[in-house]
Amino acid sequence: MRAIIQRKVSLAICFMASVNMYAQLTGTTYAEAQKSKTAIWTFDYTETPGFASKQTNGSIQGLAVEVMKKFADYVQQTEGIKVVYEFKGKDPADFKGFLEEVKASKGGVFGLGNITITEARKKEYQFSPSFIKNISLLCTHKDVPTLESLDKAATAFANFKGIAVAGSTNEKAVMNLKAKYIPTAVIQRVESNQEAVDAIVKDKQAFTNTDFTFYLNAQRLGFPIKRHPVGDESSEEFGIIMPKSNDWAPLMNKFLTAEFLKSDDYKKMLYANIGANGVKLMESFGKK
Repeated sequence: MRAIIQRKVSLAICFMASVNMYAQLTGTTYAEAQKSKTAIWTFDYTETPGFASKQTNGSIQGLAVEVMKKFADYVQQTEGIKVVYEFKGKDPADFKGFLEEVKASKGGVFGLGNITITEARKKEYQFSPSFIKNISLLCTHKDVPTLESLDKAATAFANFKGIAVAGSTNEKAVMNLKAKYIPTAVIQRVESNQEAVDAIVKDKQAFTNTDFTFYLNAQRLGFPIKRHPVGDESSEEFGIIMPKSNDWAPLMNKFLTAEFLKSDDYKKMLYANIGANGVKLMESFGKK
């Protein structure tokens, strides 16, 4: 009998842990808010310097957060709906888990960070219009000689590891580099861009393809990181990601595409969150 009781207790604990692990995030729908004139938005985020990042005081700040705050102001002014928001989410360092969490959520839930808009993801999520272009960079430890051309990568990066963020466009980029230029590379998967950066600064025989904001943050912190300009790519765009059940998307589309992305407020946000070097790098590839 005691064994049976212990087994039931164990099963109950496992069930509760599973429920907690996969707890569904929810937020007020636009339809509900139109009636009550109030809304609670839930923000999930993936740790991204300059876009959505936890500060020393515990607050979450960055460009994506500021965009959402401006959207909340817009909703108040145009719809008369008062919006409050709260940050939730299981693990900001687990990018793949973050995506799954947003997909399983309901209503007014918004995923913030460096979320690349792709056709494959559009089948499972809703996206805001792009609010910034990404520049992905081929990076290594600073002591690795600068790569002169991608055609020389097979020799220059012989016996190197490719560090890939599981389930991300970074993983696709690293795998493409392996397939086209560095066939001997062994692929090591990690959970976040920050882990990928940490891996290459510790290993002089490793490379990754990372978003420009992680490279700039590593530089700011004095990490021994090197950008190899021959690997620069600017074909990706970032957006706010939402579950299919989020009915705020059309209003967000209107907000972003009307005037906001051309406004002085937005320009100030860029400089405040990604810095002058980030803006300069973006402008070298053409403005948003």
